[in-house]
Amino acid sequence: MARNKAREERIKAVVAALLAEEAEEESGRPETIDDIENEMVALGDLLAREFAAQKLARHTSRSDASPKCPQCGGTGVLVGRRSRELITRRGPVPLSEAKYRCPRCRRHFFPSDGSVGD
Repeated sequence: MARNKAREERIKAVVAALLAEEAEEESGRPETIDDIENEMVALGDLLAREFAAQKLARHTSRSDASPKCPQCGGTGVLVGRRSRELITRRGPVPLSEAKYRCPRCRRHFFPSDGSVGD
């Protein structure tokens, strides 16, 4: 519960800073409740996508030192990374994951696929 309270306080501080920046850029046009709600949705989506991008980056950076090929069981050799976008309910989220090659059967594979999604 203390963690949630601390998170809530950090979010309030970020919102206050965003509103302070916005006050400096005021256009003079009166805002409607629809304008405010549209901004709420856009900020929520942006926050959610950034949260997902950073959490996925943390998840995919932890890799098995010697992942097994899903086809033959041979040990894969790291050959690089693959970048792609995951389509989420909040919009596209970038994902970079390790790409391996099996010397035995010459298949490329991505160990994170099973835990992140195809």
